[in-house]
Amino acid sequence: MADNSLLQIYYHILFAASALFNLSMAAMLLFKPDVMLSRLEIRDPAARLLAQSFASSVSAWGIGYALIAYDLIAFRNFAWLGVISKTIFFLIYFAALKNGRLKFAAFVPALVDLILAAFFLEFLVRTR
Repeated sequence: MADNSLLQIYYHILFAASALFNLSMAAMLLFKPDVMLSRLEIRDPAARLLAQSFASSVSAWGIGYALIAYDLIAFRNFAWLGVISKTIFFLIYFAALKNGRLKFAAFVPALVDLILAAFFLEFLVRTR
């Protein structure tokens, strides 16, 4: 990576903020799954377990982004996984929104993920 300290600071902040976003979403899924489920208008009690178990994956991604923030070079390739997973998450939610199965308010986290995926891709292109 070129020695551009302002750009490095930006990337450290980007991935630290992404880690915080994922870890806060994971905490919400784990401790207050009904909040997330109500935004999706899901009232099935079994969905609570699914939401709570999904927290483990969201946490793992958050830890991965924290690792990138810690060392941009050593953990750089983890960003590829973020680009892929965030784009897929966006596409799933976009299809649900388009088919009328999701309200826009519940779609916002997917929009945030798509924006982060674009920033991650920009990081990967600049740090080749």
